[in-house]
Amino acid sequence: MDDVSFGRSSVAYDVLYAAAGKDYAAEAADLHRLIQELRPGSRTLLDVACGTGTHLRYLADNYDVAGVDRSPQMLAEAAAFLPGTPLVEADMRSFELGCRFDAVTCLFSAIGYMSSTDDLAEAVRTMARHLNDRGVFVIDGWVRPESWRDPGSVQALSGHQRGTAAARLIRSYRVDRRTILELHFLIGTTTGVEHLTETHTLTLFSDDEYRAALEGAGLTVADVVASPHADRDRYLAVLTRRL
Repeated sequence: MDDVSFGRSSVAYDVLYAAAGKDYAAEAADLHRLIQELRPGSRTLLDVACGTGTHLRYLADNYDVAGVDRSPQMLAEAAAFLPGTPLVEADMRSFELGCRFDAVTCLFSAIGYMSSTDDLAEAVRTMARHLNDRGVFVIDGWVRPESWRDPGSVQALSGHQRGTAAARLIRSYRVDRRTILELHFLIGTTTGVEHLTETHTLTLFSDDEYRAALEGAGLTVADVVASPHADRDRYLAVLTRRL
């Protein structure tokens, strides 16, 4: 069965990343450290493309948190663990919450789903508009263009958690600046097994393009550090000029 991106497969998301050993608690602690170094005393945080909200579950120990994602299925998973937390279904290029935050994050390479530098710039501007003065913006880029290895790869992962078993196979390849990920899921519960397929397309943006989008939104790049994921960068920026 063909599925929209992060649609019915959302029930398997946390199962699979738990099996992969993704350490959300450690990642949240590192984010907290980075944010406080750049803006001591920060207390409010918005996570854009928050997915199932697992980062927010840990960040909520130190911040009043909110989340934005375009997938209602992912937000439903998040809401089950974050009762009372504002979770808004919206596109990162155009959302408007009517409030500002001390920190805004866009993690796990979600920005790679932007299909052009115009979309990249628009998304970054929209997120920057939701920052308080001197607010901190943390964004995880997709794979560095020079780190992509043709002809791509095939990966498999499986796990079991809370009565759900899941397996995922990914075939990836590149067409010019586009990287295409073909995802096949097997998701099983006591009521049955589903086979879902998804196709995800992410853009290989350069360091110069990320920096141009950040600076064009009134942000000053404070540092670039290694992302929690191989061959990717994490950009740390501060809002120094309001557009």
